[in-house]
Amino acid sequence: MAELKADFHTHSADDPRDDLSHSTEMLIDAAAQLNFRVLALTCHEGVTATERLREYARRRGITFVPGLEACIEGKHVVILNPDGEQASAATFAELRALGRRDAAFLAPHPYYPSRSSLGRALEDNIDLFDAVEFCTLYVRWAGFNRRAVRVARKYGLPLIGTSDLHAFPYCDSTCTLVDAAPNADDIVAAIRQGRVTLATRPRTLREGMGLVLYSLRTSWKGRIYGFGGKDRRQSVVSHTGKGHTESF
Repeated sequence: MAELKADFHTHSADDPRDDLSHSTEMLIDAAAQLNFRVLALTCHEGVTATERLREYARRRGITFVPGLEACIEGKHVVILNPDGEQASAATFAELRALGRRDAAFLAPHPYYPSRSSLGRALEDNIDLFDAVEFCTLYVRWAGFNRRAVRVARKYGLPLIGTSDLHAFPYCDSTCTLVDAAPNADDIVAAIRQGRVTLATRPRTLREGMGLVLYSLRTSWKGRIYGFGGKDRRQSVVSHTGKGHTESF
């Protein structure tokens, strides 16, 4: 079974919390240009996975996995393939009581400097998680992934590389190779069984600064206007070559 190139954490204009300029169709098109075969749209606090979008992705060679970035006690948790009860959970206790069912729980950017990052709540609720995210926002000499790597090793959890895409151009510098059949059930099972490989390279200083400035700009616009500003840059993908596969 061939490994599938996957991104399990992305956002689009369908996100009810973020005011983004790219549609889900544009996201799928950009992912196809970068040879992704699995894509999860993880809007904040809402699942967007219509049959039309699944078919749109399928015609471009992509398996579209339903998901969301839930807010659990003020902390972000990515849930792939959730059912309605899991998508509506508001506390770690609720998630624990519901169980995994057909879903996988990921810890996104757990130690990045944000109030929504899990921080100590990751280890406090480590039994809930199937994988830990290795975030794309880092350069060779700086980043916040090292503690995530240590915690993943400590508890025997796989590392999942994602883009956490909010603005184009779409860059595939950090992604996941998943050993699974191209369907959501087997992909989720592969994550839970650790049949995944992190593929990553550091961002260049220019790329890193661009991401930081975008985050700061949208954060301040959100405080002033109540939403993030739209980014209408025309380039939709950023090719990085084959990159390399890391062993952590």
